[in-house]
Formats: sequence, structure tokens, C-alpha cells
Amino acid sequence: MPFSPEKPIVSPERLGPKGDGICRDRRGTIYVERSAPLDQLKIKVFKDSAGVKRGEILEIVKASPHRQNPPCPHYHQCGNCTLLHLKTDYYRKWKTETVQEAFLKLGIKPQTWLEPIFLGGHNRRRATFSVLKKRGKVKMGYYKRRSKELTEIESCEIAAPVMLEFKKQIKPFLSFLTQEGEPLDLFAQWVDGKMDLVITGPLGKHGKPNRAFVETLKDALEVSQVSRVSWKSESKIQVLIQKEPIETKFGSISVELPPGAFLQPTLEGEKALVSAVMKALPTAGKFADLFSGCGTFTGPMLERGSVEAFEVYEPAVASLSRAARENNLGVYKRDLFKNPLRHQDLSKFDAIVFDPPRAGCPEQAHELALSKCPTLIGVSCNPATFARDSKIILKGGYKLKSLQVVDQFLGSHHVEIVGVFKKTK
Repeated sequence: MPFSPEKPIVSPERLGPKGDGICRDRRGTIYVERSAPLDQLKIKVFKDSAGVKRGEILEIVKASPHRQNPPCPHYHQCGNCTLLHLKTDYYRKWKTETVQEAFLKLGIKPQTWLEPIFLGGHNRRRATFSVLKKRGKVKMGYYKRRSKELTEIESCEIAAPVMLEFKKQIKPFLSFLTQEGEPLDLFAQWVDGKMDLVITGPLGKHGKPNRAFVETLKDALEVSQVSRVSWKSESKIQVLIQKEPIETKFGSISVELPPGAFLQPTLEGEKALVSAVMKALPTAGKFADLFSGCGTFTGPMLERGSVEAFEVYEPAVASLSRAARENNLGVYKRDLFKNPLRHQDLSKFDAIVFDPPRAGCPEQAHELALSKCPTLIGVSCNPATFARDSKIILKGGYKLKSLQVVDQFLGSHHVEIVGVFKKTK
């Protein structure tokens, strides 16, 4: 596109915590996705739904030395990955420094920064595919960012090969599954050799499953690796077909998972996080697992002592409770946001693991800070909220012994962190 005064060249100063290039000119601060520091860019400026000024790259006048050709052919149409255009060394340096800056901003410095762990691609064991039928033709893939444009995906740099194989197997049946012009989301998760599928949206001719629909759906399962199909309507999930239970092992316990259960996105990432937690956990004692989910950390912790697990999501509580019957494990349904465990109750444990959602857990952090538990181990996928909660805990007389970055989110700004706190007074 020819240069015009309305489209001056900009150059990002740095990348923000979400991976956007931060540019400043007479129009103010502009956030440019998929840019790199030292790029020289011609951009189109627009405001997003929150009123934030953003820039769409029209032309790369001069490429940054930190930039590479994205390895994925769908990169500019797919809305999932946003950082595959960065060279590996710069990407890893930026991700590590972004976590460090989140803590330094609040004046927090751990005694030790452990060596970060970076995982590769082609290992994501879950994916949410979008499906749309127009004029009888079905597309299955991902939406372009801030767009209603759906792109068919034939390859992927992050998904495990089995996820793409599932896509091929299920696609011939999508015309039957979908209504014209009504989008569907297909959440697929590969668990120990079995595929769990949860469909969200209006199904088939009638918008919801009936007997004829389920009978036809059985044919799809015969030629695919899917072991269970469920339908999510509003906040409820209904199992339509289950050939066999979806089970996995956490440590020494076997857990039958509910439909759409939350697991770490990669098996390698799960192993890395569990390893980091277990290295900090005492060799024996009485432990608590807060925000336990289905037991990712609970199971391994049981191998060293008794565990009390706390979780608000009823299906996860039920699944872990069934696994607890023959183990030294107590499982409790509790909303730790509205009703955090009090410091008097927390003080009886030799170590506590907490792994809250992205929003963090400030209310529970206040009680952790007041407790007398000697060891706290925090796991988080949000540096900003984890730094905030860490500051609360440190005010209670804890020291931050170590922090470790675990990156299992190749191509995005997301990252996992494990922090270990020790009581000093």
C-alpha cells in the first residue's frame, strides 16, 4: 500500500505483557499484534471494543532482527497463536523477563530464579474447534482474531498430531451435527488414548439431541477415536454417548474424569509442574491442595502423606471423591473465593499447594499469609495476579524462596509459574 501521511511508519518500543508491540506517535499509544521491537511498520489504527487503540499491520517496511517467518501457514488467519513470528531466543528471553517484571514491579525478588522450562510444539492434547455451516458447506477451524472469519485448519504447530487426526475423522459428520448458519464449538481432549468431546451450540435439525440424533451420532463414533460425546447447554453438560469411561492417573490414584475436565494443556507441562511442586513438598506430612480440580497435584502428594483437597466445581469434586475411597484423602466442595479456608485451619498442615484460576485468589492469600504453615507452593498461569497474591503472602512473614517459569504455551503470551514460600516468623 502506498505511503500516506495518515499511515506513518511506527516502530514498537517493546512488547507488552500480552505480546503486543507498544508504539507511540501523535495518535497516542497503539498496541500492534504480531509485531516485534525494531520493526518498521505501516499500520491501520482502530479502536477495539474496550476503546483501546490497536494497529493492524499493512506493511513491514523493515523487519526486526527478532522476527522470523512464522512456521505455520495459517498464522495470519488463525486467531490462536500470536508470537510464532518471534525468533526462539528472543521469545524465551521476553517471556522470562515478562514474569520477572511482574514481580519486580511490586518490589518482589525471590531468593532464587530457577532455570526456566520451555516445551516445544505439536503436544497440545486439547483443542476447541469452531464449526460453521454456510450454504451447506461446513468449515472447521479457528476464527481470525477480532473477526467472524473462520479459517479451515489443516496443520498446527501446537496441537498434538492426534488432534488433527480427530478433526479429519469427525469432519464428514459435521453437516449432520450442525444447523445452517449456527456456529458450534467442539472441545476435544485426548486422555490416555481416549478422546473426550464436548459440543456447545444448537445440534442437528432440532437444535438439541433426540433419539434419532444420538443413534446417528453412534455411527460417527464407530469410525473415530472418540470415547465419549457430551452436549453443553448453558452451564449443564449432558453425556450423550459413552463407549467407555475417561480415566487418568494422578500419581498412584486413578480418577474417572467428568466431561470437559480441566487438565493441563500438555502432558509434558503437567509432568513439569508436578515435578516442581514435588521438589518443594516435604518428604512426609499432612498436606492441603487448594483449587484441586480433579487431582493433578493431589495424587502425587498422596504418596508422601495425607491430603485434604478443596474444589468448588461439583463434577471434579465427585470424581476425586470416588478416587479417595481407598486412599488417605479427604475431598471437600468449597468456594475458596467466597469462603476461603481460615488461617487457623491452614496452620495444621505441613505444606499447602494452591493453584487458582487466572484471576488469582487474594481472599485466600490473606488467610495463607496469617497461617503458620511452614511451606506454601503456588502454581499460576497469570504473572500479574500471582505477583499480587505473593505480595499479600509475604506480608505475613513468608519469604519467597524460589520462582520458576514453565512455558507449555508455545506461540502465546501465557505462561505457568511455580513459587515456593517459607514461613520465617
